[in-house]
Amino acid sequence: MNRFFLLVLSLNLLIVISGCKKPKRYDLIVENATILTDSGLVDGKTILVMGDTIAGIIDAGEPVRTRKVVDADGGIVMPGFIDSHTSIACFFKSNGKAFDTHPKSLTTFYRSIVSKHFLPHGVTTIIDAEPDSAWVPQIVSWKPNPKLTDVMVARSVEMGKSACNPNQSPQVFIKGIYDSKNQEHADNNCFWILTGVQNALNYPKNIEGIQSIMNSLLLVTGSSDIVLNRITNIYGIRQNIPGELLAIEGISYLAENSPALLDSVANILGSNNASVSTGLYRIKHFVDSGFTTCGIEPTEAIKQRLKYGFAHLMEYVKALHTKGVELRIGYNMPFDGSAFANEQNLLLESGFPINEIGKISSFNAAKAFAIHGKKGKIAIGYTADLVVFQKNDTGNTFDFTKIKRVIKGGRAEKMK
Repeated sequence: MNRFFLLVLSLNLLIVISGCKKPKRYDLIVENATILTDSGLVDGKTILVMGDTIAGIIDAGEPVRTRKVVDADGGIVMPGFIDSHTSIACFFKSNGKAFDTHPKSLTTFYRSIVSKHFLPHGVTTIIDAEPDSAWVPQIVSWKPNPKLTDVMVARSVEMGKSACNPNQSPQVFIKGIYDSKNQEHADNNCFWILTGVQNALNYPKNIEGIQSIMNSLLLVTGSSDIVLNRITNIYGIRQNIPGELLAIEGISYLAENSPALLDSVANILGSNNASVSTGLYRIKHFVDSGFTTCGIEPTEAIKQRLKYGFAHLMEYVKALHTKGVELRIGYNMPFDGSAFANEQNLLLESGFPINEIGKISSFNAAKAFAIHGKKGKIAIGYTADLVVFQKNDTGNTFDFTKIKRVIKGGRAEKMK
């Protein structure tokens, strides 16, 4: 009887034990996080990562098995940032070592140089929009590497023609004035590199550099010569006028003389959900000190005039955003990822909410490049590219340069 009882008990225990499976073990979790979502910032969350993918999002404090823990400590966590317009050639500069500053073969060595300029600043993906044509097939062949920033590449072609690269997210790159006849070739997987708005009649979906709008409208209104003469008389420059200065003086002139046109363009671009890479940091750097490299005398009057123009520019950027234009951060070369963070802070100082800056920094660019199904959000199934910020306990303004940890493809990077 005792033996029979023990046998039954053993079988019951075996059934119970076999029915209790161990909970899934994740490769990494980011706990105690305030995460950026479509509805804004949500606190008290834990992000579950398996491999290079976000596998789940749960409430902080729920039990979970994991190999590695990153404690956000209540800090904000955003999806990895995407620089939507740069040129990797800007970063191949001699550092005293013997290496080619314009190599024929882009080895991992050169790819790592690019990554060092961007990944520590939370920029996990960049778009080389101005590549050497010989580099394009090499960059396309680069495989994802959690230790390195992802690089996508633009193929610039003549207006009216298209270059589709199915190996990367399918994209079409067109360089030149937008031609409405090409609309039949466009779809959600297309990205257009434009130099302007044709006669203020045809409006591109995506525009590179805020100055592209200014330059086009100066041409449309016949004001280019007026602004150029202003620059010559005030700054003493007749040739090789910096694009930053033309943008500053252009927006000032248009704001003073054609405010209705500026507002109309903003309305139309907004109704089209157009996307604009801003390049604000490069212009701000010029306003603060860069103008002196052009031989412009740094008088107080000149400094105040440049600041006045930049204030107009920021107001127009805010107007574009309010009207529905999807801003992206890019067009700041030759500056690296540090410019990305500084531009984020510029937007913050101008009154943009943190969650909107997060969207501008990631999802908007992902959408423009048709990779928004896997990048640009903190959501299940998306690539685990994450930026963890230090918690702001001081009551000071949030600072986008205060990064605690960068997670690239599910791998937590070591921060210096």
